Formats: sequence, C-alpha cells, structure tokens
Amino acid sequence: MTGGSESVLSWVFKFVNFAVLLGVLIKYGGKPLKDYFINKHKAVKDKIEEAERMLKEAQELKATYESKLGNLDKEIEAFKKTILEDAENEKKKIMAEAMGLVSKLKEQAAFTYAQEAKEVSGKIKEEVVRLTMEQAEKLVKERLTKEDHNKMVEEFIEKMGSLN
Repeated sequence: MTGGSESVLSWVFKFVNFAVLLGVLIKYGGKPLKDYFINKHKAVKDKIEEAERMLKEAQELKATYESKLGNLDKEIEAFKKTILEDAENEKKKIMAEAMGLVSKLKEQAAFTYAQEAKEVSGKIKEEVVRLTMEQAEKLVKERLTKEDHNKMVEEFIEKMGSLN
C-alpha cells in the first residue's frame, strides 16, 4: 500500500493545495471579483432596463404616429374643404367686385354718352340756327327792298320814342 498510500497522499496534498489556493484567491481576490461581477450584472441590468424603456417609448411613438397617420386622411380632407371654401369665397368676392366695377363703368359710360349727346345736340342746334340765320338773311336781302327797309327803320324809331 505504500504505492497506493502515496497516491492518496498525493491526492490529499493536491486537494489541500487547491483548497489553500482557493482560500487565498477568495480572501484576496473575492471582493474585487465579486464587485466586478456585481458591477457587470448591474450594468447589464441597467442596459436591459434602458432598452425596455426605449422600447416602450418607441412603441408609444409608433402608436402616436399610427394614430396621426390614421387621422391624416381626415385632416387632408378637412384642409382641402377649407381651401376650396376659401377659394369659393374669394371667387364670390372677386365676382362681386367685378360686378360693382361693371356697374360703375356702365354708369360712367351712360353719363359720358349723355354728355356727348348733349354736346353734339348743342352743336347741331347751333349749326341749324347758323344755317337758318344765313338762309333768313339771304331771303331778307333778296326780298327786302329799300322802301321796306326805310319803313322798318321808321317803325323802330317810333317804338323807341314811345318807350321814352
């Protein structure tokens, strides 16, 4: 058994050596190693919590944007309706202004026409009077004799004398 006891003793020695080494490692390296693993665990846990928080925020944003996209068609329709109503109101306003302008232009044209008609009518009357006077003068010169002229002058003088 000497051969066998040596091998058991060798194993016991190795085991004790291992236990001493493990004890030394635990005593001097346990706390830093423990702190390292705790910090690593905490960092991983924090990263997981941050990822979960970001995932939750992303899901909330997704829901918000999906809601907005769902309402986008309605908003576009409402915007189109508003734009069309504004355009129609602007069209009515422009048409009303144009009709007012047309009315003013018609009034101004009628006034101008009346003024020009009066002016032309006055010129025609003047021309008729002038031509009538020329014709009357011509007739008087042709038909009035010297005796008729003298008689008219005497009648005029008598009338003037009776007025005084």
